[in-house]
Amino acid sequence: MGYALQERERQRTLAFGEKADMLKEHEVYCYQVAYYLLQDEDSARLAAERTLLALYPRCDFYMLPEKERQAAVKAEAVRQSLQVKLLRRSAAGDGRLDFSK
Repeated sequence: MGYALQERERQRTLAFGEKADMLKEHEVYCYQVAYYLLQDEDSARLAAERTLLALYPRCDFYMLPEKERQAAVKAEAVRQSLQVKLLRRSAAGDGRLDFSK
């Protein structure tokens, strides 16, 4: 495939289904990263959801090579896990984490 054709393919807009399929490829990894950090299933699920929702509108994400895409998933999963941890901490009101809710 020539360079011009590759560039045209890179710049085309992906349909909802194409984006969803690409994100599904990273769903388990995303949850694994979040669970490793949070050690709680509900919090990890929430962080993974938030990660995929944050990545969905990022056009640059879909154009990355697979290795870089996985690194972007990991970085966003870490970011979202920390946010979930802070949300849970503030919801507990006493500065400690309360994952029972």
